[in-house]
Amino acid sequence: MVKLASCRYLPLLIIYCLLSGMAGGGVLPAKAQDVRTLADIERDLNRYEKVALHSFADRDAFLSIIDQTLGLDNIKGADLLFAKLPRSPFTVSGRRGNNQAVPCQIFIPAKIAPGSGTEIFAELMHGWFGDQLHYASSANLTYDWLMRHEVRHCDPSHFGDGGDKERDNEIEADLFALNVITDPVIRQKLAQDALAFRMITATLFASSSHMTGLSLKRALHDRQSGNDPTAANEIAAFLAARQQVFDHAKAIATGARPTNQDIIRAVIELANKPQSNSLVAEILVDLDKAIAHFAPELHDRNKSVQ
Repeated sequence: MVKLASCRYLPLLIIYCLLSGMAGGGVLPAKAQDVRTLADIERDLNRYEKVALHSFADRDAFLSIIDQTLGLDNIKGADLLFAKLPRSPFTVSGRRGNNQAVPCQIFIPAKIAPGSGTEIFAELMHGWFGDQLHYASSANLTYDWLMRHEVRHCDPSHFGDGGDKERDNEIEADLFALNVITDPVIRQKLAQDALAFRMITATLFASSSHMTGLSLKRALHDRQSGNDPTAANEIAAFLAARQQVFDHAKAIATGARPTNQDIIRAVIELANKPQSNSLVAEILVDLDKAIAHFAPELHDRNKSVQ
């Protein structure tokens, strides 16, 4: 969750999901998300918080919705604030004190909106592992998990936080989005997908507030102890692993820029290389397993060229 600005009347928050212990057992071939409407999803999310869902095609469409809901005149520096929008679902909420001043607004880019035919996990991982992934659960369940993650950020307890509390909010939102599922088998399968997604995005794409894969892994596996990594150590380990992956991918690439397959090969090789930092070693091994989880055939092809 990232605090971007304050309105003259309403402090404005933007929260977005960029979103380890990896899956075992069989994974199910995914099909694209079933056709559902924004109204269907909004109705489901309103069981948890009062929300309004919007899909937008571009920045102008987004600004038009913001103007209708919060009022652009109430937002200082709106052009700079909204200069670059997330590619994932994100939440915009106004408040007075600790109370919501308007319904929480959740925005979904049109490319990953219901009915788009795009798998949200595949898109948020930049298509590097294919556009149709394998899941322990399903594409629909992972979509719903991310949307419940976002609605959790509508809770006033998540308003305006930074630093370690912001990271804690991200982990808590991930757990909330899993724990509302009452069927333990489905919850366990979705947890496998969620952990794999967090490990990939934390290592390769995410900002520091979303580098939470190791913490989520320990929370789900109930492995917390007095020796758990601090937030600073976890972030440093993810940044170090990221640097290694991209440096190694550049070193083995035959073209001017590494391809997604160069990156996969780099991860496979690094996962089998001794590391001086135990957290970095854990990240690289789990990252390798995460890629194999979502893209087993692609992983096997690149493993065979080692």
